[in-house]
Amino acid sequence: MSDTGQGTFEQNIRDYAPNMYRLALAMLHNREDAEDAVSEAVLRAFEKRHSLRNQDSFKPWIMQITANEARKIYGKNKRITPVEDMEAYMPIFREENHELWDVVMQLELVYREVIMLYFYERFSVKEIGVILHVPEGTVKSRLSRGKKALKKMLEE
Repeated sequence: MSDTGQGTFEQNIRDYAPNMYRLALAMLHNREDAEDAVSEAVLRAFEKRHSLRNQDSFKPWIMQITANEARKIYGKNKRITPVEDMEAYMPIFREENHELWDVVMQLELVYREVIMLYFYERFSVKEIGVILHVPEGTVKSRLSRGKKALKKMLEE
């Protein structure tokens, strides 16, 4: 990769690192594991950077790699940090969204990851399917079930 290409890679990583971290933290509920997942994702992406044909696809591509790395770590440890302990590491949200974030963090992983990618990262259903390696119909059903679970939790 040329210097310009490597510079573009580095700039993209700087631009999307907060998104990568937020996704990994939402999946893993542990700051150190989220940092490890992001580090591994950057390493994997750097190794595979030549396979990315379209720079416009960088964000979905890097988020997919991040999700894969987070799943590997999740499968290894299966440990969960209480939501209260995560507050110090969350990006600052407007006050009215903070309560919603806490509720989202209580969802099961399969619902939490699609809710995060759809509402917080603004990916389309199709893009989420690619990132998570699941059919679009699965993404739609998980979104629907996740929203129902959120509504029920918020009404309690």
